[in-house]
Amino acid sequence: MQTFNVAAACAAFALIAGCAGNASKVDTTANADDGLSGTPDQFNRITSPCIDQAARMTGLSRSQITITNRIRTGGGPLLTLDAGGTNYSCRLEDNGTVTVFSEFAN
Repeated sequence: MQTFNVAAACAAFALIAGCAGNASKVDTTANADDGLSGTPDQFNRITSPCIDQAARMTGLSRSQITITNRIRTGGGPLLTLDAGGTNYSCRLEDNGTVTVFSEFAN
């Protein structure tokens, strides 16, 4: 006869729920060992130029463009944008400029 351990099941559920709750949070803190880059300062510096470029590309006003995510990548910081319901990404280039591109460009 198999027994069901309620305490163990509750602990497992709490662990899974805790992980799922954190899945939508993006860590923008630099960790020297993870191979990713994108510091809070870099994200702050590229936000305005990314919104400006997305506004020029789409013809929308700056107020219609929102940052939906900050992602640390192996190639530097990447912002995801919502421009009037269309998704775009913005990356920091090696020369300090930014590039906005469609999420389907890859």
